[in-house]
Amino acid sequence: MSPSGISRRRTFFRYFLAVWLGVSACSALAGSIEISPVMAELSARARVAVLTVRNAGEDETVMQVSLIRWPSSDAMYAFEPSTELLVTPSTFRLQGGAQQIVRVGLRGDVPSQTEAAYRLIIEEVPILQEQDTTRMRLVVRHDLPVFVAPAAAVKHQLDMVIDCAPEGAGLHLRNLGNTHLKVLRMALKEPSGDAVQGDWKTFEYLLPRGETWWLLAKVAPQAKARAYTATAYTEQGAFPMDVQNQCQ
Repeated sequence: MSPSGISRRRTFFRYFLAVWLGVSACSALAGSIEISPVMAELSARARVAVLTVRNAGEDETVMQVSLIRWPSSDAMYAFEPSTELLVTPSTFRLQGGAQQIVRVGLRGDVPSQTEAAYRLIIEEVPILQEQDTTRMRLVVRHDLPVFVAPAAAVKHQLDMVIDCAPEGAGLHLRNLGNTHLKVLRMALKEPSGDAVQGDWKTFEYLLPRGETWWLLAKVAPQAKARAYTATAYTEQGAFPMDVQNQCQ
């Protein structure tokens, strides 16, 4: 995958979408929908996940819940609805101060070898403010990850390489395991072993067979193969490794 493709995916996913309704307004009614927890994990032993949606505001709202598949390829930004999991309820009304339980469950067996990933979209349905046209309502949309663990044993494996592209040299990180990893930080050291080439803080989910990329300011072209060292810091621990330099 090209660096530009990865960049488009990052831009698409790093958002909290809020749609402003109304043309002119002198005040705004802010959305106040809270969800807990902010991630759902299913497995053969835990076939149902429970989330709580709470309306911390005063006004009644209508909520809509949908599920989309989360592929690890370039199609990541071309979502399509999925019915592979059971989501209930799909729509509901929520009074101010009230809360609603939303359940996400397996319809069939878990995947055999590789984790399946989805996005659960919980959003407010716009309601016309007929009696007060001077207010503008902020419609809230929450986008939560849903993971279904495979029947096979969990395997964490990362691969890193320094590659060249028209955009410049980049550090590519690939997930060769069968389950997601949440990358918190990446650090790359020079061939000498001490000088830091790059240090990036990130909070990015890396799905199985997925990859991500960081632009490097400079790379020593004379560096020998596997001369750089890098460490990926994830929620599952640190992954240090040598890095193949392909920009030669």
